[in-house]
Amino acid sequence: MRLLAFLGVVLASALAFPRLGLHEGYTRLVFDLEAKTQYQIAQSPDTLTIRFQGIKVGAADVDVSSPQVASYQVVVASNSVTVFVRLKPSVEIKSVVLEDGNRRRLVVDVLASAQAPAKPNPPPKGLEPPRPRTQPKVVVIDPGHGGVDSGAVGFVVEKEVTLDLALRLRQLLQKEGIEVVLTRSSDTHLSPDKATDLGLRAEMANSKRNLFVSIHVNSAPNVAQGIETYYFGSVLDPSLLAQVIRENGGGELGRRLTQEAQSVGERLVRDLIAQSNLKFSRQLAHYVQGALVQATGAVDRGVRQAPFYVIRNARIPAILVEVGFANHPEEGRRLQTEAYRQTLAQALARGILRFLSNGE
Repeated sequence: MRLLAFLGVVLASALAFPRLGLHEGYTRLVFDLEAKTQYQIAQSPDTLTIRFQGIKVGAADVDVSSPQVASYQVVVASNSVTVFVRLKPSVEIKSVVLEDGNRRRLVVDVLASAQAPAKPNPPPKGLEPPRPRTQPKVVVIDPGHGGVDSGAVGFVVEKEVTLDLALRLRQLLQKEGIEVVLTRSSDTHLSPDKATDLGLRAEMANSKRNLFVSIHVNSAPNVAQGIETYYFGSVLDPSLLAQVIRENGGGELGRRLTQEAQSVGERLVRDLIAQSNLKFSRQLAHYVQGALVQATGAVDRGVRQAPFYVIRNARIPAILVEVGFANHPEEGRRLQTEAYRQTLAQALARGILRFLSNGE
């Protein structure tokens, strides 16, 4: 059984950068390189940083959760690719380059160490990880919908806007030293089954991260506009029911998931720890809502509670943001423009950074 699990990991990562192998006592990362590819390696106490030049790969955020490696992040810039590997305590790094004709393989092994590793040399200038080395902040950004699920469709398509905003927001937060995990980084779904898809997104709001923000675009049968931000709660304004059901999958599935989420909300009332988390979620929601309305001049639809399935079990402050209405003739057209999306992303970043500085 263990062998089958290992083979599953190898096959799943066969085309990945890096390819990942989990072994007894160590985690192996294999980088397939071209002959012209150059690289630099640097290590801090909790991060291994490898910068490549002369290679084209896609961005990625991957949880590893092996005994030696927590996760890795592939950050793509205009002329370089940087991989940040989050290390667990008491590990050692060994690397070797294997020549194979016109191609090379950089093999990096992260090994369990019986003794704490010696203090590493500081990384070369320009290779610092995109987060503070002490008390690192990790933010999960969830671009709503994706793949088979387009979300709201009007003057814009929801899944396209949410992904664009998430990518812009990731770049802004990384510049401030925040590590960002995206639930998706392309037009994909986590599962074609909506309940499974939402569940996989929700699982990323775990205690290893600092906060979770799900980004959405609204729609309404009547003419409506404005921005609103939600944190989880069982108290539901009847006028919001249709919207919550839609975001929870729509139709009979959406109604079922909404009922499940509401039952979670009823249990949270008796959980003091959960109540404390909801308090911080409410604070985060107010910071983000205030920043968005101030930056855009959009109608302020306020901060509310609702049983959105994707934030029902969050163990960290978690919110869902509706950045505007896809089918409003003015707001929908504003959402089409890069300038307005950048304004939204900058406002989201300001709200998040304010919370990380003051809210915890």
